[in-house]
Amino acid sequence: MDRPSDVIVLGAGVAGLTAADKLARAGLRVTVLEARDRVGGRIHTVRDPFSGTPLELGAEFLHGKPPALLKLARRAKLTLRACNDRHVLSWRGRLRDAAPEFDFLDELASAKPPDRSVGQWLRERALAERWPDIKVAMARSYVEGFYAASPDIASTLAIAQMENAAEELGGTTPSRLLEGYDQVLKPLADGLSKRTDTLFLNAVAEEIRWSQGMVRIRARTREGTPLGLFRAPRAIVTLPVGVLQARPPDPGAVRFIPHLPEKERAWNRLEMGPLVKVLLRFRSEFWKAREDTRPFGFFHAPDLPIITWWTLEPHRSRHLVGWAGGPGARALSELSEQEVLTRSLETLSRIFRLRLPTLRAELESWRIVNWQHEPFTRGGYCVIPSGAVEDLETLATSVQGTLFFAGEATNTEGEEGTVHGAMETGLRAAREVLEHRRA
Repeated sequence: MDRPSDVIVLGAGVAGLTAADKLARAGLRVTVLEARDRVGGRIHTVRDPFSGTPLELGAEFLHGKPPALLKLARRAKLTLRACNDRHVLSWRGRLRDAAPEFDFLDELASAKPPDRSVGQWLRERALAERWPDIKVAMARSYVEGFYAASPDIASTLAIAQMENAAEELGGTTPSRLLEGYDQVLKPLADGLSKRTDTLFLNAVAEEIRWSQGMVRIRARTREGTPLGLFRAPRAIVTLPVGVLQARPPDPGAVRFIPHLPEKERAWNRLEMGPLVKVLLRFRSEFWKAREDTRPFGFFHAPDLPIITWWTLEPHRSRHLVGWAGGPGARALSELSEQEVLTRSLETLSRIFRLRLPTLRAELESWRIVNWQHEPFTRGGYCVIPSGAVEDLETLATSVQGTLFFAGEATNTEGEEGTVHGAMETGLRAAREVLEHRRA
């Protein structure tokens, strides 16, 4: 079956939906191909069956005041509330206010060339300024947790740019969409789903044949049923770096014919940051029953298997969420779900100084989210190794006015790895398509 349109968009994450929405509003016939049975990509919200509280398996926080994302949230009539942004640190068996331990951030944001790994930069600063062990540990765990990156690989200049970009948008203070992050996409998805033959779920692209002014994409369902040939003069590719790096016959892998050697070199120099998320519901909010932990919304344990935990405030919830990125997440990815759960409870036992049997008795439900095992993502978000900053620009550049690229890994403004950064790239790719059509 032949399925023609004006533009094909690969991926119905926030970048793909944003691009498709803008193009459809401009009057173009758009086809969106999404391999999953849902839209959202790395935004994936489920509801707690007991309370109805939104549980975010992927993106969770809105940081600062990004204009495009806030505009979309207003369009969806969503409620934005600040989280409890007080942090406590568990270090060598003792709890302490973590705020003073983040004083390395100003130095990291002002890092200067030459580019080197954050690990090397940390060793230089620690030696020159005699940093205590806790400061080094917190800096490393911050890079692993916030950026899902190994400090020994991640580019210092890239992270400095991201820190400065976040500051320009209002900082990294987290807020939460009370109705759930998935609801911010609802206006986009609803508008597209009302258009006939526009939004195709369970549509796995296998092959992209292209020449200047024509793209032909063959797709199948996840079960292997052919969906026909999708063709258009142009296509926007919003696939994550992990999927672009995959090779057939791996699930989700896409073949470009002819190859894109410059693009391939760029996306293979980048990395997909490992990410594991743990959501635990307990019989009580035991962290609120204690004077030393009651004021805090975030709990850090840089020397334990799962380095960061948080509450669902401002929701009133009996959940704690654990987060591991970088090397820690990669190690957890090799374990069974039961082993990850055990490591999680052991970590909480150390942080809150509770006996493990007590925590096990308190546990009501759990969910382990291992994004490395998701074939259409293959990790958390893009990591920029030292010396690879320019590869973002290469990945973002269109090819002969025919293939356009979007997604958080193509953001060159220091907003990679974020929902609002992905949105901006979707808008940018849509503008590029429209400009080429007019030209």
